[in-house]
Amino acid sequence: MNDLLFWKVWSPSERRMAVGALLVLILGLAFLVWQCIDPLGNVVRWNVISELSETTAVVDVLQLGQWQYGISTPTHLVTESFMSSVMEVNAVTIYLFWGGALIGLSLILAALTTMSRFWYLAGTILFILFLAFARLETLRVFGAENRLLFLTATVLYGGVSYYFHAFRPDLGITMRIAGIVGVSVVLAALVAFGAASPVPALTAAVYSFPMWLVATMLFLLVSATEIMAGLVWLSTSGQSGKGRSGLVQFVVISVLYLLLLLLIYLQNTRQIDWNVTLINPLYLALVAGVLGIWGFRRRADSTQGVLPFRTTGFWLYIGLFIVAASFGGLMAGTANDPVLETLEDTIVQGQLAMGLLFLFYVLINFYEVFQQKLAVYKVLYKPLRFGLTQTRLFGFAGVVVLFSMQKLLPLNQAIAGYFNGLGDLHSTTEEFTLAEQYYKLALQQEFQNHKSNYALASIALKQGDRNAAAYYFRQSLLKNPSPQAYAGLSGILIQESLFFDAVYSLQEGLRRFPANGELLNNLGMLYSKTNVADSAYYYLDLARTNATRPEIPATNLLAILAKSTDSGLLDSLAANSDKRDYLSWQANWLAVQNMRQQFQKEDFNKNAVPKDSLLSVSSLAYLLNYATNQAAFDSLPAALLPKLAAKNPVLSQDLSLAALYPEFYSGNKLKALETLTGWAAEEGEKSDLYHKILGHWLLQLGLYDKAIEALSPVEGIEGTIGMAVANALSDKKEVAVVLLDKIQDKQQNAAIEQLKQSLFSGVRPKSVTDSLFAVVSKSPSAQNIQSAVRANPFDVRIVSAAAEYYRGKKQAKQAYQLVLDALRYNEYAPELWEQYAFLSLEQGLLGQAAEGAEKVKQYALPAGYQRFLARYQPMRALIEKQRAEF
Repeated sequence: MNDLLFWKVWSPSERRMAVGALLVLILGLAFLVWQCIDPLGNVVRWNVISELSETTAVVDVLQLGQWQYGISTPTHLVTESFMSSVMEVNAVTIYLFWGGALIGLSLILAALTTMSRFWYLAGTILFILFLAFARLETLRVFGAENRLLFLTATVLYGGVSYYFHAFRPDLGITMRIAGIVGVSVVLAALVAFGAASPVPALTAAVYSFPMWLVATMLFLLVSATEIMAGLVWLSTSGQSGKGRSGLVQFVVISVLYLLLLLLIYLQNTRQIDWNVTLINPLYLALVAGVLGIWGFRRRADSTQGVLPFRTTGFWLYIGLFIVAASFGGLMAGTANDPVLETLEDTIVQGQLAMGLLFLFYVLINFYEVFQQKLAVYKVLYKPLRFGLTQTRLFGFAGVVVLFSMQKLLPLNQAIAGYFNGLGDLHSTTEEFTLAEQYYKLALQQEFQNHKSNYALASIALKQGDRNAAAYYFRQSLLKNPSPQAYAGLSGILIQESLFFDAVYSLQEGLRRFPANGELLNNLGMLYSKTNVADSAYYYLDLARTNATRPEIPATNLLAILAKSTDSGLLDSLAANSDKRDYLSWQANWLAVQNMRQQFQKEDFNKNAVPKDSLLSVSSLAYLLNYATNQAAFDSLPAALLPKLAAKNPVLSQDLSLAALYPEFYSGNKLKALETLTGWAAEEGEKSDLYHKILGHWLLQLGLYDKAIEALSPVEGIEGTIGMAVANALSDKKEVAVVLLDKIQDKQQNAAIEQLKQSLFSGVRPKSVTDSLFAVVSKSPSAQNIQSAVRANPFDVRIVSAAAEYYRGKKQAKQAYQLVLDALRYNEYAPELWEQYAFLSLEQGLLGQAAEGAEKVKQYALPAGYQRFLARYQPMRALIEKQRAEF
């Protein structure tokens, strides 16, 4: 345990600082792993493109015995596809990188101040050299092309570090680190508040690229032998080393480890093409780096005081480790795959070359120690024949040889990564011409790198050049293909009407990424557009299983099945669908319910209306379908949709029509009819639809003559059947027969014969009005009266009963308004004119009362008119007498 927690014997301040450094390292490693999970996903998002389509559903139904008359009205379906976005650098990634990099750099510089003069000066000069290459003048802190920031950084870092090194060698490492961190904070604040560059953090990261790359590669090579050293410890320590030499175990596991590295090297250099998943080099680097925290201590102790671990070695190693983790996270966070491949080659080839030399070093120096069954790991860095320095030099030479065998490709890839960074910088500042030139320079160094090609495709898309975008998307698929590039290419091909090319592109993508839900979804949607329903269902069902957002293919499945299935399959679909809290899915679910004529209470999704009231495709479809499906249960859309129509003028017509459904079925029927009547009177694209809906609503209210008038302009079978039904219900069966025979002459239909039988059998539509009138008759109350009037404000029986009730309550004005409203659409009802005349008399309006009496005489039967006069004349005579006396 003492070896494991070696800092426990340090001073309290050193322990606190060590724990803090290790915590920063853990955060840096978490940042690295997080960014490496999906490098391209850090800069390219999956956007969802929604499309709105219409199908028909029957939401207005008039039941006539076993037969029902319904009209087809639009219901709306949403389909969604994935589209990869253009490439954009995430600013959070840059800030996280700088947090780790500056802390790591501060640890390194603080460690340098504790070394001998030679190593201190060498390290400081090297740092200043890299600082000069970082081109700090590009930040424009003190004006354009001014090198004052470089001089300030040099003076501050150099001055503080030299003060610690030369004048205060007695200070502990905590004070040294605090001093350097203070300088870093001052410089960071100076850049943050004084830089004229539009993106100073990204600018500084891009131009300081060489310093961080060299530090990272140095760390990877320093820790390259740590796994081999760990294998020595594993073979010769603990219970496994008792009574055995451990030599055989060490040789076997070392050979297996080196063989693994060799296979990775051959696969990376395309010398073998095995479809085998080997260990990710990132894990090898992490294992080596973590083992080095303890392994580097033994190496430092073997330097005989040149590199004391407690005061120098630990902080130098941890600083390099933090810098490497931060830089690796930055490269993964910007999807800079050429640099990632350079680092991968450094890991694999560094561990392979140095590991092979280290194996030779162990065997040549400690063969006899193995034979004596001793713990070799304790004397691992005390060579007997072949020195450690020579081993590392030969190992480094081996790395150079391996790089040379690739024609220095890792070096070219590093240069390409540098140009990619410059391209990112100018793309972020929207200097697209300059960015394009840098990306093309990167392609000159490594023409197959994914980053440059995808970035160039992104710039082409921003500039509207689809041909160039398609070319660069294809280029990006040469070595490191990605689902995003396949999706981008297929999207362009679809826009260019190259349907089969788009299908082939997605199929090729699925051969490389068979479980990618986004590509599966897009291919399914392409097949659905060609009415290949079985293939569409197959791919969408797979996408629902594999997609990171399964609700999107589930939404599409609802849409395509709603378009292509009969009522039985729709019922099966509804029964087997799990409800999802996703707006597009809910919109399609309501559409399916409309098609099934299932109108059950559903809760309103408050997220359907954005805060800015600007509707998306999903929001629009949901609101339209909700308004029609829930018209009898929720009057909210009647007030909400007109307000949204004002904010969305392009969608105003659809929203306003949908708002009439809840207005008619659970709100103010008169208002709904008057609005729709006005629209129907205008000659327009949707005039037929308005007449059809209006006619059906009038039929439901028993206003058959008005329904005939509204349906007469409607072309097609729905209008003809509606007129036949209206004529039959208004006792004009001969006209109804003629209209139905006209339909039969065009096409024989058994349903029409069934309709004839229903109409001529005297069947009347079932209406809630009958039951409500019965309730009013038995128990006349304000609540019952209001419910009945709301259900049908034009029904003669209900309005007459309501008028009598309000007259009895001395509320003549309220009764008068009810009668006036009813007369707007039922002006041929003598009972309403009777009430009109009586109420006019009560309000002293003798002229209007006389007009009402004339209407009663015109529309009523003689017997009915005589009954009316028996009440009307005494009332009128009394009023005239009172006036004469007055």
